[in-house]
Parts: sequence; structure tokens; C-alpha cells
Amino acid sequence: MTDRTSAFAAALRVAISERGMTLARLQALLNDDGNPVSMATLSYWRSGARQPEGAQSLSVVEGIEDRLALDRGHLTSLLGPSARLGTVAPPKLPFDEERVQREAEETLVALRSAPQDSLRDLSTQYVAHVGRDGAVERVVTRALVQSTKGTITEIPLIDATPVESDVMSVFSDVIGGRVDREYLHPGRLLSGVVIALDEPITTGGTTLIEFTETYPPGHPPRQSVWHATSRAARETLIWVRFHPDAVPSWCEEFLETEEEYASTARAVRSGSVHLARHGFGPGMLGIRWGYDR
Repeated sequence: MTDRTSAFAAALRVAISERGMTLARLQALLNDDGNPVSMATLSYWRSGARQPEGAQSLSVVEGIEDRLALDRGHLTSLLGPSARLGTVAPPKLPFDEERVQREAEETLVALRSAPQDSLRDLSTQYVAHVGRDGAVERVVTRALVQSTKGTITEIPLIDATPVESDVMSVFSDVIGGRVDREYLHPGRLLSGVVIALDEPITTGGTTLIEFTETYPPGHPPRQSVWHATSRAARETLIWVRFHPDAVPSWCEEFLETEEEYASTARAVRSGSVHLARHGFGPGMLGIRWGYDR
């Protein structure tokens, strides 16, 4: 997150809070004014995950200033020059869905991954450790999966970075399998690995794997942890543990499906925050945070 993006997001959060405005109410008012904008976009602007880009977004920001009774320029002056000129910034989450879908499929092909339509996600647990700089240092994942048909010998994993990068995350301490293949997509946004299972599973069988994903120097910093699933998962648990010197100024949980987007502010108590869901999916579920510095 750039200084300007952080400043814009902080000013937007303060303005919304001081006026007791909900994002849903603000979105409805903007739509009434002829400034249509999605809840997801407003939430990303407020969190600092991305900043307004282009003439249409700038019009929405000016509409926000009007609806929140702010002086013109209060928010727009905090945007980087790219937004005012209408150019496109480097990719940030959330990515263009068409590009991600295409590159994910290309990554699976490059990995020579076996089809996963018979793999059921029974339980996925993430424990993310956030360093002194406020970014994720490593994530320990434990996953219980089941075969619904046939034999499964391997599991592919796709990862997306916050911005394009040549540096991939590092998988280590794998239990229940081993990293067999890795691939960085030429677009430098997605990468993937294939974990070969120690013991194949057949119809009705389950296996439990655990691994650590570490983000080395040069990897784009992350201030979010999320789980994306293409089918309903029996259990999803995300636990984020912050360094004592990096307790965030704000934190929120979010979920995205084809029909719904929602975000909820979360308090960080005892240096951590967790999120648990049963039967969630398909969609994306996660926690993100930031710092007003």
C-alpha cells in the first residue's frame, strides 16, 4: 500500500465513522445520485486494498464527498496522479476475474495437474503469523480432504500475489505429502505447486496434510489471509496472530460469492483475530487489516 492509498483510505474511514454512515447506506445514496458503485469496491477503498482508478471512480469519490458533507477535494486530493489522469495502476487484489480464471487454468495445465472435481474440502485451517512490519511472514495450513470418486494422488494449490512479482512463496515442512512440482505463470501474478500425497486416497477415503508457506524477501507484502473454494467446505478456520509491535489500526473479515459481498469490522484482542465458518462456498472468505500511520 502506498502512502497516498493509505492516506485516502484513512480519511475515508474517518469521514464515514464520524457521520455514522454504513457502507450499505452510502452505496444506496450514491446509486440514487447516478454514481453506481459496488459494496466490494467501497470496502476495498475503505480498507486501502485498492484506490479509485479512472474518471468514473473519481466521479464516485466526488459523490462521496458530497454525501458526507466534505469539502470538494478532501478525498480526491489524497489520490495518486494515476487516478486523476485515468490510467491503470499495477494490479492489486481483487484481480480482474477473467484474467485470474484464464491464468489459473493455464497454471494448472503447466503443472500437469490431475482434475480435482472429485476432491471434497472437509476442513481447512490457516494460522497466519504477522511480522513486525505488519505483513504476513508465514502461514501454516492444515487441510482434511476426501475423495468422492476414484483415486486422488496429488493436490494442486494456486496462489495469487498482491502485485505482479518474480518471487514465489516457499513451501516447507510438508506432512502427508511432498512438493512435487512448482510453476510461476509468465504473467507473474499467479503461481502454483503440486503436493504429491504420501498415500493416494480412493472413493470415501480422506487424508490430512499440513505445510508452511513462507514469504521471502522481495515477495509483495500481504496484509490479508483468505481461502477461496470452488465448492462448499465443511469447515474453514482462519487465525491471524500479530506481532506485539504490529497490532493493526483496523481489521475486518470479508466474504465474496457470486450473489453476495459482505465485510464486518473486527476487534483484535490479545494480539489475534480468528474467523470460522461451516458450509461456506463456493467463494472467498478472509481477514484483512491495515495501519493508520
